[in-house]
Amino acid sequence: MIRRYFFLLFLLASTQSFAQYVIKGKITDSETGDPIPFASVILKGTTIGVNSDFEGNYNLEAKKLSDSITVSYLGYISASKALQNQPEQTVNFQLKPSDFEMEAFVFEAGENPAFEIIRQAVERKEYFDKRNLSSYESKNYTKIEIDVDHVSDDFSHRRSVQKITAILDSIKQLTNDEGQKILPVFFSETLSKFYFRNNPVLRKEVVEKSRITGVGITDGSTTSQITGSAFQEYNFYKNWLTIVEKDFVSPIADGWKAYYDYDLLDSVLVGADSCYMLQVYPRREQDLAFTGTIWINKETYALKQVDLAIPKEANLNFIERIKIQQELVPTEAGPLIPSKSRVQIKIGQITPKTAGLLAKFYTSADSIRTGEPKPTSFFNQAVTLELDYASGDDEFWKINRQDPLSDEELAVLQMVDTLKRIPIVRFFSEGLKFFGTGYLNVGKFEIGPWPGFFNYNDIEGIRLGMGARTSVKFSNKWELEGYGAYGFQDEEFKYTAKVKRILDRFHWTTLSLSTQKEIDQVGLEIASLQGNSVFLAASRFGTLRRPFLNTNYNFQFQREFFKGFLFTSNLHVRQFDPLFDFYFLEKDTREYESNFETTEVQAALRYGKDEIIIINDNARTSFGPSKWPIVQLSYAKGIKWLGGDIAYSKLDFYLYQRLNVGMLGVSRYELFAGKVFGEVPYPILNNHLGNETLFYTSAAFNTMNFNEFASDQYASLRYRHYFEGFLLNRIPVIKKLKWRAVANANILYGSVSDKNITNTPNVDPLGNPLVTFGRLDPSKPYVELGYGVENIFKFFRIDFFHRITYLDNPGAKPFAVKISGQLIL
Repeated sequence: MIRRYFFLLFLLASTQSFAQYVIKGKITDSETGDPIPFASVILKGTTIGVNSDFEGNYNLEAKKLSDSITVSYLGYISASKALQNQPEQTVNFQLKPSDFEMEAFVFEAGENPAFEIIRQAVERKEYFDKRNLSSYESKNYTKIEIDVDHVSDDFSHRRSVQKITAILDSIKQLTNDEGQKILPVFFSETLSKFYFRNNPVLRKEVVEKSRITGVGITDGSTTSQITGSAFQEYNFYKNWLTIVEKDFVSPIADGWKAYYDYDLLDSVLVGADSCYMLQVYPRREQDLAFTGTIWINKETYALKQVDLAIPKEANLNFIERIKIQQELVPTEAGPLIPSKSRVQIKIGQITPKTAGLLAKFYTSADSIRTGEPKPTSFFNQAVTLELDYASGDDEFWKINRQDPLSDEELAVLQMVDTLKRIPIVRFFSEGLKFFGTGYLNVGKFEIGPWPGFFNYNDIEGIRLGMGARTSVKFSNKWELEGYGAYGFQDEEFKYTAKVKRILDRFHWTTLSLSTQKEIDQVGLEIASLQGNSVFLAASRFGTLRRPFLNTNYNFQFQREFFKGFLFTSNLHVRQFDPLFDFYFLEKDTREYESNFETTEVQAALRYGKDEIIIINDNARTSFGPSKWPIVQLSYAKGIKWLGGDIAYSKLDFYLYQRLNVGMLGVSRYELFAGKVFGEVPYPILNNHLGNETLFYTSAAFNTMNFNEFASDQYASLRYRHYFEGFLLNRIPVIKKLKWRAVANANILYGSVSDKNITNTPNVDPLGNPLVTFGRLDPSKPYVELGYGVENIFKFFRIDFFHRITYLDNPGAKPFAVKISGQLIL
């Protein structure tokens, strides 16, 4: 009995002697409210401290208590707070960002010790790069928030804006550190399964649940495909990371020493791993490189954590800050998977009278598994939605989201829901969508396109038009489209009508039937210029070049047999009625003819190995390839039935690729070659696209005149290079302007057979001279070289082109200046 009392007394004494104080809390950015991971928390005057976790939380235990606690982190102003003399307390910190500049370190002898650490990390990249896994899958949670930030006084005092803020004042107000209002305009949450396989490299995301609320968001299915984790991938084991369509060099890229300097700051314990803590910063402040901190495992030299930002001085437009924080975990096979990633993109005010934007992206992954890869057919569609993807209610999200929403995020949800219902907000958001897409949504229909409402040219005079099409709300299987226009000078009615049936959305299989009566121009056909709206609009105002009335009927079948492999077939009937002096010689009788009709059977194969495609409402939308080229092969056969007058064949080959050439910038090239078999009028030949407008377009030869050359056998190479500031960043005065050099080289080989030359007469039936078409010398290419500057005042681009060959042609311009406007980052 006495022993028991002694034991209890000893236990109480021991407990008292080991009694601990517990201080916990959360560290956040005072401007954005986002967590600050990896911050150092220490009891003042002691060596007792911890680091905050990825969510900014810390939990510090100590036997003794000091009078205050201090938090510090690179890039932020350190802060201290007094402590209460109590066993457990909560102390939160909001750190204010500072303009951190790294002091110069001088090494008296030997190599910078950080270099050997980076060298070891680079040499072992292949062991930890997740792309070396045969396959993996994970369950991901993604949330995105977009806020209107830095609301200027001029902006907030506008009558329309005051109506918004007056309503929102009744809700919990969010502000940044300076007391300025933050207006949330978008918030989304997505639960998905992500799949990856190697050989071939394929990715797929299955969106299980998605919740989206935002101003101007009317279609959740399209938005849900791009708010998941598939578009939030940041792999620092790649040499280059693509962010906002720009390529940034990784701190552990193969050529790291050409881009970065490093400093070894400390040796710290991260979880159970002892890590080197290194500061990284660009050698040249305007390069597209990162600055910040990385943690590298001492034993394996694997990346453990990163906290990196793009410096303000980087050659980017509008963007004040890009920040990426990431935590990596090893898989069973060894390579690392990011378990948590947080990205902030802050877009500044375009003008002092406008507002800025703050976009925040968060992704976490769990249930990470490696094993046998899924079959390639599984990856046919990059992003798919479960049938009940939008059915999750508040209780579902509360239970299933991997990380709970903060009080600020709950307030954001409430504010966005209120904001999007305000009439003035709906008016402006719909107006912006109408301007950007060309169509105004009205229930189950869309009215437009607005560029087709009014036109003026020498054939039609004043032209008025109006069109409409069904939206996905009408049907996700049927799409109907119509457009009508009337020219008051030619007194002709033009029209377009189309019906499309979607048979299979997984293997994207469609049938469509369309008809059109429209004024077109030889070499400037509308169908081939749909992606060049400014150039197309400029070429259709004023004087039309070799215009003709184009009446056509088209039946099309399309199917994607496997990922990236698209088959398209057409039956196309076209009536050509010239509105200029045009004749050709009928092949058999050699009689003069002016009108003709063609019936073409067409087939095309298109393959993009790593092209990302999503289903946007009732259409496929491409986000382009990341590495491999896009290849297309097409064949068309002109036949003499269903009204066809001419027999011929066409064979075309097209190849496009985007090339990252490291510190030199980004290149794009297009190779196009083809041949027309048979005797045909020259409008059926390839009439190479010239450019007599003031505006630059990559689709044309910019020193070539309209209708200057046509070919029945041809090959062209268009090469464009964007230096991304590589050259101009090194000129002391110019680099502050953030101009970027560009270069062009266009080469064209072509020829015309004798039978197609003689098919077009030089005089009409009355002996009057006719303007025919120009031809290239088969042994002499058409060459033009260009150079220029983009990002002038952040919007404008100017190109200077020199025509190298065919300078003796009538009307040839040896030199041309082209301008264009663009909104680039």
